[in-house]
Amino acid sequence: MRKNLIAVAALVLALGVPLSACGGDDDNSSGSATAGSKPSGDVRLWVMNNGPDPVGDTEKIIAPFEKESGIDVKVQLVGWDVQLDRIRNAAVSGKGPDVTQAGTTQVPFFAALGGFEDLSSRVGDIGGESAYAPGVWQTTQVSGRDGDYAVPWFTEARSIYYRKDLLKKAGIDPASAFTDWDALHATLKKLKDSGAVDNEKTYAFGLPGKKAFDLVHHVMPFVWDAGGAELNQDASESTIDSPQAQEGVEFIADLVPEGLVDPTALEKDGQQVEDSFKGGRLAVWIGGPWVLATIPRKDDDVWVPQARNNVGVAPMPAGPSGKAYTFVGGSNLMMFKSSENKDAAWALMKFLSQDGTQAAYADLMGMFPARLGPQEKAGTKDANYEAFYKAIQTGRTYAPIPQWGQVETAYKTRFGNILDMAAGQGSEDYSPDAVKKELEEATKEANGLLAQNAG
Repeated sequence: MRKNLIAVAALVLALGVPLSACGGDDDNSSGSATAGSKPSGDVRLWVMNNGPDPVGDTEKIIAPFEKESGIDVKVQLVGWDVQLDRIRNAAVSGKGPDVTQAGTTQVPFFAALGGFEDLSSRVGDIGGESAYAPGVWQTTQVSGRDGDYAVPWFTEARSIYYRKDLLKKAGIDPASAFTDWDALHATLKKLKDSGAVDNEKTYAFGLPGKKAFDLVHHVMPFVWDAGGAELNQDASESTIDSPQAQEGVEFIADLVPEGLVDPTALEKDGQQVEDSFKGGRLAVWIGGPWVLATIPRKDDDVWVPQARNNVGVAPMPAGPSGKAYTFVGGSNLMMFKSSENKDAAWALMKFLSQDGTQAAYADLMGMFPARLGPQEKAGTKDANYEAFYKAIQTGRTYAPIPQWGQVETAYKTRFGNILDMAAGQGSEDYSPDAVKKELEEATKEANGLLAQNAG
């Protein structure tokens, strides 16, 4: 462990992180520091499942900060399956940590609760808006409200993972295997028909179902590809029942009755489907860059050698619109208003926002830095990382409205119902009319939420 800490400290220092410059801004704060003094004391940080060892990895990254600043950071894991409720309850009750990780699409919802600091007076310390891509900085905002309620921590996008050996066995050229919807469909079909996968122990494609918290992120790229959208231009009404949206949903759902999707995957969450790819069960899967970082890690024993040694990555396919989209998200850092040590909390957030720290974390976790400079460098590591870097540049996210989390939940339920029907497990037979009915219900639910919250 000591060797690991020394190595990470050396990496952070070599990348130019000014540890001595990590002190907090004394303006408009109620922390323990007084004017001109150095922040000190304890800071509690909540992190989510950002890899095989999220707490240990975060502790390694912040070890140089703790040594230099004297601030003791207590890192605590809050799983993605419970973090929405935990963070919401902490914001409302005023009983929580000092800083928390939050998904980029969750920031508007959490900020609207009134339990988080507006960081506008502090973000100049980390370069402000100019240090980030516009889409990344947008995730710190709340539509219709002034203020910066988070700082970007890391960025991720979804791309196609594939098994090089299985594509080769099926006689498929990876360069043309995933260029558009037709190519993706043909690739999955050939994997099955050629016997490269046997549809017993191995399957062409893995897609999570209703249990996956991020199911919407898997489906929406195909909606966007078809020219559809989740909301209208001013985010006041749902458009998920449009013909274009239905075309996108049906493309991904149609793969199920064709026998191109592992049927057990539809009963799994995203992590379990990821593990199925690592375990050699899937030839193709859609996932994030964090998986790349686990390939050389001996502590990730889910990998089987044949899968670990044959990973390829390709950009998402283009749809009927001729464009290829993917979901771009990641996580931000938010400071609770209830923090009793805001200066020390900001010192930590400032350290985690340095180019060098973000590059070190990205190297360790397989995420991309949120900041422009180190993000571009991360894309030059190899062809797989380059594919993700390109995906980030053309990716999309959702409108920064407080209601989005509730709207997303409504969509997730209906998308899950559609996939269940496609697998023969739904309340009615799978058909275009059945899909349309589910999307119309999703639209009604979303519009009710949007109208209610609009007052």
